[in-house]
Amino acid sequence: MQNHKSGRVVRNLKKLLREGALTLGGWITIAHPDVVECLSTLPFDWFVFDMEHAPLDVSILETLIMGVRGTDITPIIRVPWNDIVAIKRVLDIGAKGLMIPWVNTREEAEAAVKYSLYPPRGLRGVGPRRALMYGSVDFLKYYKEFETEELTIAVQIETETALRNIEEIAGVKGIDVFYVGPMDLSVNLGIPLQYNHPKFSEAIQKILDVSKKYDIVPGIHTFDLEMAKRFILMGFRFVTLVTDYVALRAFSMSMLSELGRK
Repeated sequence: MQNHKSGRVVRNLKKLLREGALTLGGWITIAHPDVVECLSTLPFDWFVFDMEHAPLDVSILETLIMGVRGTDITPIIRVPWNDIVAIKRVLDIGAKGLMIPWVNTREEAEAAVKYSLYPPRGLRGVGPRRALMYGSVDFLKYYKEFETEELTIAVQIETETALRNIEEIAGVKGIDVFYVGPMDLSVNLGIPLQYNHPKFSEAIQKILDVSKKYDIVPGIHTFDLEMAKRFILMGFRFVTLVTDYVALRAFSMSMLSELGRK
């Protein structure tokens, strides 16, 4: 894919994932473009902009994702729910990827994919305003190429029901990534934050095994460097390293601690 301003070839996330590359990302929850622009000066592969738990709406998101334009960072939106309106609106403002929470069955996975694609494969309505850069990109080119060459669809595996149905979910064509939120998964397994618990380890291994079997990329949220290294060694290739507010607080806390403030 070429940057239309500079003509330079930029890294394509979907291509990297298909090639088996490790991709590293950050999580955006603070509703200010300075945060995105500042972090976009670093060599991340993608950012997830969180609509589910962070105070971000579509109008704010449109401004925030402008901060990665001209970089190699792919903007992915975690929509608040597996909802056709939420999905089409974030695609129309220029999202290149989607993260769908709470996907527990094959039917819910099929809905997530259909909501993300244009007919005849899906149900997405046609109104790609900023996605076409206000008309500077030809719609037919976008229609033919975006879904197969750029759009990355991640579904979250975060419940016992999803684990039971994971092979059926994996059989749905169009899913690129299985994403694990360790907090949600551990809470739903009845072992809150116990990431070394056998039940959690078994769930993680099952996700890795099914991902490999169906050629889906395993992804996970991590909270520190050691955790990131652990899961990368296990085979996760779509790995969150940092969340904006967590990094801000952790850095400040480490400075204060060094100076005797607890």
